[in-house]
Amino acid sequence: MSANGRLRRLLRPVAAMRSGISHLLKAIEQDINAIDFSISSSLSRALDLLRSLAAFFVVANHIGEALFRFEHGLDPVNLVAFQFFYLGHQAVMVLFVVSGFLIGRAAMQCVVKGSQSAFDYGVDRMTRIYVVLLPALLIGFVSDQILAHVASGPDFDYVMERTSFLIFLGNLVGLQTVLVPTFGSNGPLWSLACELWYYVMFPAFLVALFGRSRRSRWIGAAVLMGAFAIISEDILRYGTVWCLGVLCWLPRRRLAPKWLAWSLLACCLATANNEYLWAHGWGFPHIVVTGLSVALILNAHRHDRSVVQARGGILSKFFAKFTYSLYLYHYPPLMILTALLVGHGFIPYGHVGAAQALEAIALLIVLYGYSYALFWLTERNYHQLRAFLRAKAAPPGSAVGSKI
Repeated sequence: MSANGRLRRLLRPVAAMRSGISHLLKAIEQDINAIDFSISSSLSRALDLLRSLAAFFVVANHIGEALFRFEHGLDPVNLVAFQFFYLGHQAVMVLFVVSGFLIGRAAMQCVVKGSQSAFDYGVDRMTRIYVVLLPALLIGFVSDQILAHVASGPDFDYVMERTSFLIFLGNLVGLQTVLVPTFGSNGPLWSLACELWYYVMFPAFLVALFGRSRRSRWIGAAVLMGAFAIISEDILRYGTVWCLGVLCWLPRRRLAPKWLAWSLLACCLATANNEYLWAHGWGFPHIVVTGLSVALILNAHRHDRSVVQARGGILSKFFAKFTYSLYLYHYPPLMILTALLVGHGFIPYGHVGAAQALEAIALLIVLYGYSYALFWLTERNYHQLRAFLRAKAAPPGSAVGSKI
């Protein structure tokens, strides 16, 4: 046998593997093209409810941290209150799954189906992020200057150390928790780094697999590998939760009834602050199960095509429309109020009574009102800003229907 013959024989397994991968990718591409990406009324209501509840629990968590230091040996009422006030991290995971569901949909429509241009995808994502993020950073800087004048004690010293221009720029491009800390007092900015990287990494992953040219596939792979080399461990780890939202689109049938999926989420939230789980290394698996319960909810409602109007739909839609603003705007004013309380000798409560509950509710109303006012000035104009940028900055060849 000649040298060329022996070489071809050695390369047969490689060629067979390449052929198998190629056929698999084509099958997956066909499955994605067959997905019905429409949002039913049932699914829309579920998305609104999940977002509004998650944002509420985040704000309640921060109010709980400001007002309470729960004592040991709590009675049943205060034990429930303790669980209620510290669901912020799990609530962010709920928002991650919802984000993966919606952004994954947009990315698959752009890269695989070609029903949206890459330019429009980029404009949509960046406009959606920066219409709130940029004002939040600027308003947060002003808030932190006020905080510096009213705060006293070492608990607030870190704030001014985090208000440099470099940290501002780092938070603007999603490098908080990677190269710089979160800007100023606005701790919730940590999750925006995750979102920005997922917005880039998932489309890059799709381009690496399904790009229309070898050059585009190599670029997608290079972007993805570069991102993996830069991002923090937490961004990578929470990316698995985010991807659960993407996977909701793949099953062609309902995996669990709605009541069971919602019940699983309720059980996950009720057990989220169990010290045994975290002490024995089950904290992150519990977070994954929480994300899975949200994915099952989205899957169940996605396959529900009923048009019956559910009670409370209007209320959840109202609160859902400014969850992003609420998430990014509420924390700096809460820090100012906390500093004022500490300056006047406030000692955090060890339990929840009627008076303490009323104070927490009053603070909740103030933060919601403040955030809604800023929503009215910023996020409410998202659609107009997006349309303006699409019309004025669109490059030649960015028409709908062109695959990457």
